[in-house]
Amino acid sequence: MALPSIVTPEYNTIIPSTEQKITYRPFLVKQEKILLTAQESDDPNDQTLALANVLAECITTADISVGGLTTFDIEYLFLKIRSKSVGENITIKLGHQGTNSPSGTLENKCEYKTEISINIDEIAPPEIITDKKIQLTDDVGVVIKYPTFQDVIDNESSKEGTESIAFMFDMIANSIDYVYDGEDVYNEFSDEEMKDWIESLNQSQFEKISNFFNTMPSLKHEVKWKCSKCGEEDTLLIEGLQNFFI
Repeated sequence: MALPSIVTPEYNTIIPSTEQKITYRPFLVKQEKILLTAQESDDPNDQTLALANVLAECITTADISVGGLTTFDIEYLFLKIRSKSVGENITIKLGHQGTNSPSGTLENKCEYKTEISINIDEIAPPEIITDKKIQLTDDVGVVIKYPTFQDVIDNESSKEGTESIAFMFDMIANSIDYVYDGEDVYNEFSDEEMKDWIESLNQSQFEKISNFFNTMPSLKHEVKWKCSKCGEEDTLLIEGLQNFFI
């Protein structure tokens, strides 16, 4: 006789970059094993891949490609699924932020770490930049699209890492949706043609484009807390998924 099946509830949320409404279910023991294995790794890329695999199994809306989501979509959706899977509270330990002395200790600061509980349901979706048009000259400009998770993975597999110049250059080339000149739009070009075009830009024009990627949306949450030992109040801005990977 087959074992009885257990019905898993489904919930709704939105994809931040597209505002598309989707349904998802909590992760089960199988997905939790994937996350625990990734948590033991110090490599953020291993953790991100694990999250993508879990999302692919937990998003129940048809025709949603995890590879087509942005990295900040993945971060936000994981928090929503995590909340419904193991609870909305994450416990972290925070110490005072301050200026380090030459000895490496915090000057005039208590070094005690206070246990803080964060309600991840209160973490707002990333702020999306709606105007992706970048004017390079009086006539010429580009429209950027956010790189997808698959773009990041593809570039990481062929480059030394996300900090390399080659990685950033290829990411920019892959993320230009189209170039415009007056009333003309140029949206048909090969990868090599786009790379050659980018290399023809001056430093100021290239920085305008690269700054778009330096200010990409990410998870951010301000925590205000009070030290359990000295009683001083402090504030910390938590950014990036690794701080919530618990």
